[in-house]
Amino acid sequence: MRRALLVATYEYEDAGLRRLAAPERDVEALADVLEDQAVAGFDVQVVVNKPTHEVGKAIADFFAAGERDDLMLLYFSGHGLKDDNGRLYLAMKNTVRDSLRFTALSAQLVRETVSESRPRQTILILDCCYSGAYAAEQFAKSDSAVHTKEAFGGRGRIVLTASDSTQYAFEGAESVFTHHLVEGLRTGAADLDSDGDITTDELYDYTYKAVTAEQPNQRPRQFAEVEGRTVVASNARWALPEQLAKAINSPLTEIRQTALAPLGQLLQANNELVRRTAREQLELLRDDDSRSVAAAAQAYLDNPPPPVRPQPTITPTPRRPTGPTFSAAARASARRWRSRIVLPQLDWPILGLAVVAAAAQVVCAVVATPLNWAMIVAAAFAVAVVPAVIRLRAEASAFAVGLAGPALLAGAQAIGWILHQFTRSLQPLPATWYLVGSVAWVAAGVVGVLRLRRTPDREPPHKLLVALGAIAAILVLLLLVYVDRHARGYPLSTAVVYLLAAEVAIVGPLIRPNRHFLIGWVVSGFVLLLAMLRIDRETGLPLFGAVALLAVWLGLGVAAVLPLRSDRPPRRWVTAAALVAPAVLGVIAVNVVPPEPQPASALGLAVSPDDRFLYATDASNGRVMRFSTTTQERVGDPLEVGEFPSNLIVTPDGSRLYVANSRSNSISVIDAASWTVVGQPIAVAPGPTKLALNTATDRLFVLSQNSSTITEIDTETLATVGGPLAAGSTPTDVAVDDRGRLYVSSRDTDTVAVLDAKSRQAVRGPIEVGDGPSELIPGPGGALYVVGPTSYAVINTKVEQSKPKPEPLQGGHIRGGAVSSDGKRLYLFGRSGNDDTVQIVDTGRQDVVGSLSGNLGLPGRMAISSDGQRIYLSRFFEPGIAVLDSSGPKQIATIDPAR
Repeated sequence: MRRALLVATYEYEDAGLRRLAAPERDVEALADVLEDQAVAGFDVQVVVNKPTHEVGKAIADFFAAGERDDLMLLYFSGHGLKDDNGRLYLAMKNTVRDSLRFTALSAQLVRETVSESRPRQTILILDCCYSGAYAAEQFAKSDSAVHTKEAFGGRGRIVLTASDSTQYAFEGAESVFTHHLVEGLRTGAADLDSDGDITTDELYDYTYKAVTAEQPNQRPRQFAEVEGRTVVASNARWALPEQLAKAINSPLTEIRQTALAPLGQLLQANNELVRRTAREQLELLRDDDSRSVAAAAQAYLDNPPPPVRPQPTITPTPRRPTGPTFSAAARASARRWRSRIVLPQLDWPILGLAVVAAAAQVVCAVVATPLNWAMIVAAAFAVAVVPAVIRLRAEASAFAVGLAGPALLAGAQAIGWILHQFTRSLQPLPATWYLVGSVAWVAAGVVGVLRLRRTPDREPPHKLLVALGAIAAILVLLLLVYVDRHARGYPLSTAVVYLLAAEVAIVGPLIRPNRHFLIGWVVSGFVLLLAMLRIDRETGLPLFGAVALLAVWLGLGVAAVLPLRSDRPPRRWVTAAALVAPAVLGVIAVNVVPPEPQPASALGLAVSPDDRFLYATDASNGRVMRFSTTTQERVGDPLEVGEFPSNLIVTPDGSRLYVANSRSNSISVIDAASWTVVGQPIAVAPGPTKLALNTATDRLFVLSQNSSTITEIDTETLATVGGPLAAGSTPTDVAVDDRGRLYVSSRDTDTVAVLDAKSRQAVRGPIEVGDGPSELIPGPGGALYVVGPTSYAVINTKVEQSKPKPEPLQGGHIRGGAVSSDGKRLYLFGRSGNDDTVQIVDTGRQDVVGSLSGNLGLPGRMAISSDGQRIYLSRFFEPGIAVLDSSGPKQIATIDPAR
């Protein structure tokens, strides 16, 4: 339900508080628009010119009646006052300026009432500040320093204010702030993205611009601590955007096709008017003369996009008792009972950390999507640790030390999930809770170590425990070597974590603390293994090995609680061998066991000049693949090149390919006609990533970003020329023009340097091109497109003193792109929020003429066919190469590298 309480005070008994004209009109206008079912549909309650106790009761009753899923809106218009301590009060009819605490409504009480209420979403709109200042024929409702965020902020709350800091809320016949607020809702002008919904962010943006345009000295503010969008109203006057309507009615088939994707997106809108209009337009296009347009329209109608996902929920702030009477009574009661209560002799720091770890593991298991049995079992183990710590009492220190070792590795593993998202079902949010639990266990272990330093336990381990630990270590090594040889994309740091896990498995039973330590070690190690074995989806980890390891680990735990007689301590050479063995065996296994071929992972892309072939580097296996653009199947066998080929370039005549092998620090040359590798790889500076070719001078320039250098290669002799050329600070890409001049973009300086390839000296000052240039794209006619995360610029390489103007781009963070052969279209890809984006920019008009947003698998590289009709995207998180029709753009196929 949507509820609104509008409070307005414009008449005051205190002569020092001037009567206001605006609140009476403000509250009437706002109530009308909020009650309108076509606009906002709120259940509105109005309180005008009431004393403080009545307004306070109205606010308390208003929030007490709210349910968990209700959207609550509280509006106040009137004077705002501040006492000598800086606390904010809202002036009511009976307010006396010299006695604010007892006669005005405290912002603190309002905040506490909102915090303790059930509704998860609350909007506070404050058209008030302080009385005192005047301007022309308009009176100021306030003077400086409202500090609204401190007064009203909180989780699940959105606060909109007429002004803040040192500004004034100007008042004439109507409040400027509320007037534009109402106008934005009534006319739908606040629907800035034309999706039919007016969110609080849009309402604020619209009101801010309107208010500052009319009163430049007044700047509204917004403070929000919410997740997701908060829709405050619908655009009752929504109509098709002008550009979209023109596209639908265009006589050109290509233009009408560009309208299909936006109409399909509008089918997902919350506003029924928007959805109905989009469906009507698609039904009209279904009868279009063009078969392709009609078929696409029918496809959208037959397979509408999935329904709009519900807005993310917000955890309400826990209720807490307020009021001086209860607080005083509680403190007095605590003082009376403090001397009577005798706490049990527990290790309270360790117990507290164990409770934190258990809670974090439970949250991790609950929020993981989909639910995973391994996480549930791990949470159960974590919960079981709490009563174990209570029961062990003084022995909890050794138990906690046992928890710490594997928990440290589990924390490192969770960081890997957060940064790299190795496993799809354990995304960063649950991984963060998993990390919190692991850190809590590690902290408990640190506390335990400090305890054990004072009271060491000299009980040696039993031989059975040592034997089981050794068996567990061997199984860990076998399984993790298998993972290292089969898994895709795991870095060396992950293999190091594997070795550390084996180290813990072997050394655990050899550590002197008693069996309580070993029990903790087994419990924590079990949780670690359950998480590690989840990678079997990507590696095909042998099930029997995983079951055997868990069985041995369980046996170790059983042996730890059996009444075994202690043996003599193991000899020193046994302990030393146990420490050295994992590293030695691991290094031998990694170097001796041959790696299995990994699934093909396309990265670098290039299209042959005749559009017959698409070339792609297989970064996982060090190969280059060739595909037919007609059949979209692989042509011939992949060619072996260097390690991790990240990029490639095709000569203008299509005769050769040059491949940058980033990890083997070399360039491979491929003859396209015979489909063979020419000669040996050419050694270059470490980490080659970007290539620039000048056929007029027979030169290939290779940028190595790791070493910030450029290597020059003679394409006739296939040998390097001279030494490495310094590329400057944080180079991101390199290009070369017809005159042999090099252009090097720099991320930190936001410039492009221009160098003479022969003299290796700068020929002019750096060219400013906008924030963080990441890619240089040569175009026809000497145009060089410089693409950054939020803008692009065009350098005219034929002009000595080109001064490009950065053109802003929408659609999130731009990561790269390509240009059509005629230079009329610039194709860009990037990411906005959780969606991948593709944009097509008309370079003449400098506006976006086509866009696509959705899950494209995080594109890494882009290539364009010579006729500009096909867009190819390599992807990090999805298999295959995406094929897009540029007329939408829309995805029409996926090239499977394995075919």
